[in-house]
Amino acid sequence: MAGFTAIFSKHTITQDFSFRDKSAIENPSDFSLKHISGNQIRIEQFTITKFLAEKICQEDENFIIVTDGVLLNLNQLQQKYQVDDVFSLLKTLYTSKGKTFVNELRGDYSGLIFDKSTNTCFVFTNHTGSKRIFYLLHGDYFICSSDLAEISHLMDEFGIDKTLNEHAAYFLLTNGFMLEEHTLVAQVKRLMPGNFLIFENNKLEIANYFHLKNIHKTTDSKKQIIDNIDALFGNAVRLQFEKDKAYGYGHAATLSGGLDSRMTILVAHKIGYTNQLNFTFSQEGYLDEKIARKIARDYGHEFIFKSLGSGDYLKEIDPTVRLNDGLVIYSGGVHVLDAIRRIDLKNYGLVHTGLIGDAVIGSFLSAPQTVKPGITDGMYSTVLADAIKAKLTEITGQYENEELYKFYSRAFLGAMNGNYIFDQVSHAVSPFLDVDFLSYCYSIPDELKYKQQIYIEWIKVKHRDFARYPWEKTGVSPLKSNNILKYTDLRYYQRMSLKFFDKLSGKLKSGMNPFDFWLTENKTLATYLEQYFQQHIILLEYNSTLQEDCIRLFKTGNAGEKFQVLTLLSALKLHQIKA
Repeated sequence: MAGFTAIFSKHTITQDFSFRDKSAIENPSDFSLKHISGNQIRIEQFTITKFLAEKICQEDENFIIVTDGVLLNLNQLQQKYQVDDVFSLLKTLYTSKGKTFVNELRGDYSGLIFDKSTNTCFVFTNHTGSKRIFYLLHGDYFICSSDLAEISHLMDEFGIDKTLNEHAAYFLLTNGFMLEEHTLVAQVKRLMPGNFLIFENNKLEIANYFHLKNIHKTTDSKKQIIDNIDALFGNAVRLQFEKDKAYGYGHAATLSGGLDSRMTILVAHKIGYTNQLNFTFSQEGYLDEKIARKIARDYGHEFIFKSLGSGDYLKEIDPTVRLNDGLVIYSGGVHVLDAIRRIDLKNYGLVHTGLIGDAVIGSFLSAPQTVKPGITDGMYSTVLADAIKAKLTEITGQYENEELYKFYSRAFLGAMNGNYIFDQVSHAVSPFLDVDFLSYCYSIPDELKYKQQIYIEWIKVKHRDFARYPWEKTGVSPLKSNNILKYTDLRYYQRMSLKFFDKLSGKLKSGMNPFDFWLTENKTLATYLEQYFQQHIILLEYNSTLQEDCIRLFKTGNAGEKFQVLTLLSALKLHQIKA
C-alpha cells in the first residue's frame, strides 16, 4: 500500500475519481500523504514517515520527481555532485547521466521523474526490484504505482475492463509467487528488477540498466574471493547501519538460527554497531528461538521473542494480501505482520535482515557446474504444473542457468514477501542484496559456491567465532556441516530425523512454523481456513477449470498448498477480478 501512484492522461482529466481508501491501513498517523496535480497529471505519495527527507514528492518549472524508499549512498552522492537535497541530486543525475543514472543509486528505492520540457515520464525500480512498480497503458491513460491494488481500484474508477491473468493464477498455485512481469490483473504488468520504463507520446519503452547475466566469472584465487566478499559485506553492512545513525534511530534486526541473519548482526557488531535490538519469531522452543536467544545474550543485544503459538496468526489472510497484493503466498508474510503488530519499532530505523544470504552464496546451485533451469525449480507445489507447462518452458528457456532463473523468480519476486509487510513500519534491507556484494558473489565459480562451501570457508577464515553457535539447518556448527565431523554430533541426527519425517510425509511438522502440525492440532484454525475457502471459492465460478483445480489442491494438498489457494481467492477479492 505504501509508495506512490501517478496517472497521466492524453487529455485534461475532468472525471471525478478517488485514489484508494487508506482507512484500512494500521497506524495511519505514521504515514505521510502528498499530492501533485496538473491538467493531465494526478500523483499521490503515501509513505511511512521514517526517512521522509529522502522521499520526494516535489516539482519545479522543469521536473516532477516522486520517490519512495531509502537511498543508502545518499551522502556519498551528495558530496560527489555537490548538491544539498535529494530533489537537486536526482535532477542532476538525470540531466547529466541520462537514463542509466539509476545504476549509481544504492538502496531500497524506486521513483518517477517527469520531464516537463519533453513530456517524458521516466519510472524506475532498484536493482533487485524490492521496491515494486506496476504499470498500465490503456487508451487515454498511463498509470504506474507501487501498489497493484491501487491500479485495480483506478481501473474501476475509470471504467477500464479488468480480467484475470490465468497464467498468473497458476503461477501462484505452483511457484507460490508471480513470474516475470505477470500480475493477476491481465492488463497490468510489473516492472522487473533492474529495469526502467519511459512513457512518451503515448508509447511505452522498457529497458534494462542492470542484470546479473552480464556479470562475468571471476578469476580471483580462493583467498582473494574470501577477502573480497568480507570487505564488500562489511561495506554493505556499514551503509545500512549508518542510515539509522544519520536519522538518530536505533538498530533493529531479525535474528534466527540460520547463518544469514547471524552474519548481518554479528558483522555489524564487529564493526561497532553494538547497540542492537534483535527479534525472533518462530515456534516456541524451536532451534530458531534457542540459537537466536543465546547469540543476542552473548553479544549483549536487546532481544525480543514472539512465539508463533499454534498458528492462529494464519487467519490474517486478507490483511496480508492487502499488503503483498496477492502476488506471493500469504503464509510467507503473515508472520511478519503478526510480529510488527506486537513489537514497537517506532524508535528504530531500518529493519536489518539476512534475506537470501544462502542463495547469494550457493544454495541455488544443484550441482558444482552449470545446470539449465527446470520448470519446477523453486516451486512450492508441482501438482498443477502441467497446466502451465508450455508457459513455464518458455520462461525458463530465457535463462542460461538455474541460479540466474532462481534469482529472478524465487529470490527477487518471491522472497521479498516480508519486505512488503515491513514497509508498514520502515524499510527492510539485507547486506546480501547490496548490488556490489551480490554481483561479486554471482561471479564466484559454481564449484566454490556449491553446497555453500565458500560461505562456510568465509566464516571459518574471517569470523570463526560466529560458528560456535549451531546452524538451524543442520543442528551443528556450520564448520561441521559440510564434512564428516557432523556424524560425530548427536544434534545432527536429531535435526536430520525431523527433516526426514517431514519429507517422507510431505507435510511440515517441524521447524520455525510447522504448518501441517498446526492444522492437525489446532482445530479452530483448520475450521477457519476451511470456512474461508468455502465462502470464497465462488469467486472462480466464471472459470470452472481453475475452480476445480483450486478445490482439488485445497482438499488434497498439504498446508502450503492450501495457503496458495487461499492467497489466490483473497487476491481475487482484493482486485475485484470477476472475469
